[in-house]
Amino acid sequence: MYTGLLLVVVAAVALLYIRTLTVGTVLEMGPGYFPLGLALILLGMGLTMIVKGLTTAGAPVGTVHLRPLFFILLSFAAFGLLVERAGLAIAILVQVGLAHFASRESTWQATAITAVALAIASSIIFVWLLKIPVSVLP
Repeated sequence: MYTGLLLVVVAAVALLYIRTLTVGTVLEMGPGYFPLGLALILLGMGLTMIVKGLTTAGAPVGTVHLRPLFFILLSFAAFGLLVERAGLAIAILVQVGLAHFASRESTWQATAITAVALAIASSIIFVWLLKIPVSVLP
């Protein structure tokens, strides 16, 4: 239920944020078309999860673990700060490296392989194929 509530809040914030954007049509998509669709999908998923959480019995909510929450949020913040300054590849490497500390089960070898694979795949997909104007390296 709490996850559904989180999705509803995120969707509501997104809907408030994009309310001034032009949506357009399927053939002439405006800048608000994709964010609106994504926000509506999140809203629907969140409401579904809330209803399911209220109507079915389940295990009680466990304790909140702050370590994973902190390192995952820190990794997203680091990516946002680094992507324009250091390039996409370095930002992804740093993000995955910071996210490594969120779990005690992950190994440095698996983290390094994941980081390099994501950096290469993201560079190919977003910069080369989709031609998004972001530098790969500084």
